[in-house]
Amino acid sequence: MFTKYVLPVISLLGLGFAVYTVVKAREVAPSASPLNIPPSQPVGFKGTIAGVGLVEAKRENIPIGVNVPGVVVEVFVKIGDHVKTDSPLFRVDDRDLKAEFRVREAAVVAAKAQLHKLQAAPRPEDVPPVEAAVEEALAHLDDARWAAMRTKNLFDKRIASSSDYDKDRFTEAAAEATYKKAKADLVRIKAGTWKEDLDVAKAAVVQAESLIESIKVGIERLTIRAMAEGEVLQVNVRPGQFAAIAWKEPLIVLGDVNTLHVRVDIDENDLAFFVPDRPAIASLRGRPDIPFKLKYVKTEPYVIPKKSLTGDNSERVDTRVLQVIYAIENAPIKVFVGQQMDAFITLDQDSLKAKQESQATASK
Repeated sequence: MFTKYVLPVISLLGLGFAVYTVVKAREVAPSASPLNIPPSQPVGFKGTIAGVGLVEAKRENIPIGVNVPGVVVEVFVKIGDHVKTDSPLFRVDDRDLKAEFRVREAAVVAAKAQLHKLQAAPRPEDVPPVEAAVEEALAHLDDARWAAMRTKNLFDKRIASSSDYDKDRFTEAAAEATYKKAKADLVRIKAGTWKEDLDVAKAAVVQAESLIESIKVGIERLTIRAMAEGEVLQVNVRPGQFAAIAWKEPLIVLGDVNTLHVRVDIDENDLAFFVPDRPAIASLRGRPDIPFKLKYVKTEPYVIPKKSLTGDNSERVDTRVLQVIYAIENAPIKVFVGQQMDAFITLDQDSLKAKQESQATASK
């Protein structure tokens, strides 16, 4: 039974499976559709050069850092806020400078008081003691003179000794010197402060005020402000975070998004055919069906190494590009700063002919 019925059935099933396997193996798999439609030359453009573009703010994206490192104590803005020039963005801890400010204020008060003291000299109370000293010195001088005269008469009559005469004579000279000194002190007191001393005191006041102004500027610099009007595109700082002068990413990014620009990288191989002010068109990555009309703005006059559009400056490819700035006119859909675009720039007749000849020569 097995040989007559079962074995033939098994053989037929095996043959059928083999035929099915061969047929399925010869079938051609359908081509897969790309996830994103690749960019292509726009319809109606006879000749173009292409470049990769990156959307940016009108006056370029403005990265914000700090002038003085420190701990951030307050953040005044959030993403999407519109700020005007000189608007505060965030503030760094300024307690040490405020304490120093109070010290400098006291120094200014002391310097001004010293200047006022010198300007008000002499005080009315300072003159009478000096005048009394002059009168006292004059009385001592008169007493010494009369004593010296009496001793001289006695010395001339050989009654007094020469030592007594010399003693009274020198006492008179000392009393006269004391009297002159007292008179000079009175003149100095009544004359007031010396001009040079006033100049030194005035300079001390100016120096103290300059130091306090320096502290004010230091405190003001710890409040980071917007230097241009724009929209807050990024906020990478939080209260309690230490803000350093050297940063890997900006603490805040500002930009004027009312008019967006596209920074297009044109390969150095196409620079010979590039002509400014030629019509240009672009499309967002993945949406080549929606064209964006571009208006020429300017050309960066320096060919630089091409950077990949990941934002990391260390990632580069082995080519150089010229960066051309275009403005987006009447965007049909919403565009965000940082998006990539595929740009196509038309060629004039001479450039188109030169490019075709170059391609023909290269194909040979």
